[in-house]
Amino acid sequence: MSKIIYVAIGNEILIGKTINTNESFIGMQLTSAGLPLGISMTIKDDKKMILKTLGHCWEHYDVVIVSGGLGPTHDDVTKYAIAEFFKKKLIFNNSAWSAIKKMYEAKNVPIPEIVRTQAEIPQGFTALPNKTGTAPGLYFTENNKHFFALPGVPSEMKNMFVYHVFPKLKRTLSVNPIYQKTIRTIGIPESTIFTKTIDVKETSITKIAFLPKSGMVDIRVYGTSEQEVKEIINRLLENIPPKNIYGFDDDTIVETFHKKMVTSGKTVSAAESCTGGLIQSLITDNAGSSDYFLGGVVSYSNEAKMNLLGVKETTLEKFGAVSEETVREMVYGVQKLMGSDYAIAVSGIAGPGGGTENKPVGLVYIGTFGKSGIVIKKNNLSGSRLEVKNKTALTALFQLDV
Repeated sequence: MSKIIYVAIGNEILIGKTINTNESFIGMQLTSAGLPLGISMTIKDDKKMILKTLGHCWEHYDVVIVSGGLGPTHDDVTKYAIAEFFKKKLIFNNSAWSAIKKMYEAKNVPIPEIVRTQAEIPQGFTALPNKTGTAPGLYFTENNKHFFALPGVPSEMKNMFVYHVFPKLKRTLSVNPIYQKTIRTIGIPESTIFTKTIDVKETSITKIAFLPKSGMVDIRVYGTSEQEVKEIINRLLENIPPKNIYGFDDDTIVETFHKKMVTSGKTVSAAESCTGGLIQSLITDNAGSSDYFLGGVVSYSNEAKMNLLGVKETTLEKFGAVSEETVREMVYGVQKLMGSDYAIAVSGIAGPGGGTENKPVGLVYIGTFGKSGIVIKKNNLSGSRLEVKNKTALTALFQLDV
């Protein structure tokens, strides 16, 4: 199997200002084709460091993919390091220059003189077209080894990888496709899922990965045998409570909610306190949500809960804003106000302050009125203020019985 390495070049990644989403994209693309990434690393925009890294990579790996540092500014030194390492002169490439000029003409802005340097390509290299930017990628092959240099901007890198890098690798390397399937869960801890599925074992060629994230856990099964992957997935499904499964593979709670609402032909409204409008924002992220979402209320204060939703003052005085009783009245209040078939309401303590011994930070009541009537659930959520808000919003959408 070919040995593949990916090197991200960029100071902004190392100082934490930019998240390297290119790494996950490249890893997923290669894995899906049975060309798994062997190792990845991130280095700074430093010519000596790049030269040293290229020396190691070209000696020990069959495929070397680098990204970043192909722009025209003083800190973009990747191309010059590549030319020096491979002992190639930089040659002005008329085809690359023509593509750059078209990009600027489409924007109707003058071309800065410095941009001409982006059309300089190391001799013997192939310029990879950039459909969304100005910096062409670079490709070089020698002694059955392959070298790619790609832009660091994710949209540019992804387009170039899909249309130029991936096809070249699939044509020239021996591939062994990896089959994978992911079960997506919410509201059940990783340790609980593991305990429930402990009798479902991996094999020498099929693996199981538990991938926890904020309030949710993905269980990914992957391997070279499609049949084994299917069999293990089926055994896992027999042991995971269906009520905690919201989808598979790339499904999201928001998308799943949207599809269910569209299919149902029903309408919904929302009343939010601690989430401050996040639920309504997530709903309207989906094009076509106007077919079923009538509107909502951000009733952050007690006065708003009473004046807009009809929550009784006595309810607030006796049970408090964060209570089953208040959320129940919020559900009915927003449903009546908007005239919707279904309704969602939440009230809680997102933190970091405001909690008490009886009502700690993370306590959230989520109420929904759906196909099977009203449901009010008490939740004790962990994490930062933003994490509690996000968990609340997603749990509310998942809870609604559509």
